[in-house]
Amino acid sequence: MRHVIICQESALLTQAYPKPPEHGEVLYLVDDRTFQRKLSKAGHQALSGDLRDGRIYQRAHVNRDDKVLVQVRNPELTEDIVEQLQHVESKPSVAVLTRNGYLPILPETVKHVSAEALVAKATETALSRSGTHHRVQALRDVLAPAKNLLILVQHDPDPDAIASALALRTVLGRNKTTAPLGSFGKVTRPENVTMIRLLEVEIEHLMNKDLAHYDAIALVDVQPPYFGDRLPAVDAVVDHHPRTADYEARYCDVRTNFGSTATIFVQYLQAVGAKVTQRLATALYYGLKTDTLFLGRETTDADIEAFTYLYPLANHSLIRRMERPEVPLRDLDALGYALRARAISGSTFFTHVGLVEREDVLPQFAEFCLQVKEIERSVVSGIFCGNLVVSLRSHPHVKGSGGLVRHAFGQYGSAGGHRSMAKAVIPLAALEEHFGRLNDADLAQFVQNQILQCLGASTVA
Repeated sequence: MRHVIICQESALLTQAYPKPPEHGEVLYLVDDRTFQRKLSKAGHQALSGDLRDGRIYQRAHVNRDDKVLVQVRNPELTEDIVEQLQHVESKPSVAVLTRNGYLPILPETVKHVSAEALVAKATETALSRSGTHHRVQALRDVLAPAKNLLILVQHDPDPDAIASALALRTVLGRNKTTAPLGSFGKVTRPENVTMIRLLEVEIEHLMNKDLAHYDAIALVDVQPPYFGDRLPAVDAVVDHHPRTADYEARYCDVRTNFGSTATIFVQYLQAVGAKVTQRLATALYYGLKTDTLFLGRETTDADIEAFTYLYPLANHSLIRRMERPEVPLRDLDALGYALRARAISGSTFFTHVGLVEREDVLPQFAEFCLQVKEIERSVVSGIFCGNLVVSLRSHPHVKGSGGLVRHAFGQYGSAGGHRSMAKAVIPLAALEEHFGRLNDADLAQFVQNQILQCLGASTVA
């Protein structure tokens, strides 16, 4: 593909390619021989002639495969140039850069863009990245003194957490020796196990005593209240989940409007001009994709821009392998039990699956149950590591999932989430203090009652 730039020396387009591009050919068509010599001396291809004369376009062999950009000083000349281009046998794609608000009369197939709009967009991007660079510098200043930094993620980290941890290490210019990734749990979900295997990610399985080995702790995709009283002082937090309680950290960047923590780190990487390897891009792309359900859930312009940036850099062959892991037979058995144990109230689907070996099974089932006809909200609960875990999913138009779960279960344990997905983790011991010993049927009824009470409903089928 070739770009043909038709312009005059004072035009903005003369700055579009200050040096010969590495990819693709660029040809300048100008009306001044002196300007042509300047461009040629700078290493550009250039032809000069009367821009109103169709012969210059014949000499340049302009054709349908070319992308033609036009900017000259007055509308009349612009219209004459476009008219000549319409007479080219194989019509090229043409765009006109306008300035000072003038709009020349153009055929429908010719498009125009405002130079002022381009400058405004570029300025906005530059200012945003400058502000983000200040954030990154503050993060680096907090963590730089630490010889041994722990990058801590949740107990069963998901792709967004894993990718964000890798990105933080890159932003800080560290390696796995000076900034290991750690978790108090293990990666259990098949997709995530496949991810860390294919991308060769090491996540240390921590015990409480291991924290003494580190000079600083940075949390990504999670916040201190998740760990209860387990952590000493936390130095940095980068996350997109809503705050559930007050806490202190020397650096904190929590953006609840973002669809993923990966999006925050893409902005960090872009702001400081860090090299994004294919491995890191693949991890970030997969993390963003899974947390936003392929941009179908609670996304912002920032998420879309990050997705667009990462897409050409990621290894999509590896991602396809991550998305299609082997499914353990026990997961199918658990799903069958969950479907048989269902209860439905209006458009809300309930099921309690009892004891589970992996916590991530619950949100997986909640996503699946949300596909049932006429269901707008699914609530799946189970027992994991001595806790009653409740996972809620709802369609995008059904707002307030985080608030619903917080009001229903906040008095018993940690609870909260986003508009269409939420979670509660309640120690069984705390429930027994209130209600005595509870079996699975009691726990299922408890979850239903708490949710329906907050919804103002009472009928369960």
